[in-house]
Amino acid sequence: MKKSLLVALSVATGITMVGCNSTDKSEKETVKQEVVVQEEVTQTDAANTDVIEVVETQVVTGSVGYRERIALPANAVITVTLADVSLADAPSKTISEQTFEAAEKSSPFDYSLEFDTADIQANHSYSVRATIKVDGKLRFTTDTNYAVITDEAKTMQQDLMLKGVRQ
Repeated sequence: MKKSLLVALSVATGITMVGCNSTDKSEKETVKQEVVVQEEVTQTDAANTDVIEVVETQVVTGSVGYRERIALPANAVITVTLADVSLADAPSKTISEQTFEAAEKSSPFDYSLEFDTADIQANHSYSVRATIKVDGKLRFTTDTNYAVITDEAKTMQQDLMLKGVRQ
């Protein structure tokens, strides 16, 4: 008696499973057909319209200063650079750069480096550096790594302290 009950239960379960399996296949085929239709519509729409690319920009700001109590001549050129410094054995890749003259201003000098977020990779390291040249000769430079953007603090504002260069 138990054997016949067990066989009947097995047959009923098998029939139920076969019914579920065939329903899943038909649903999957329907989903595949819907996806194909959606892709075709997207391709058709893309062919008939102009592609608009949105580029998001962000800004790293701060100031450039030095400790020496020396006034710079008006023709002093200050260059601030945002660079990808990820590779230790290769030159850094410049992302953004700002160059301006000291003119009548005195230290510290404000800077603003605009960059496209598409140029930034989360696993890379980025740094800001600065130099001051007078008559083409280097007078001040950064000697410290000033990490920005992908550092732990997600720094977007960095004040740079330059060191004098002996000549």
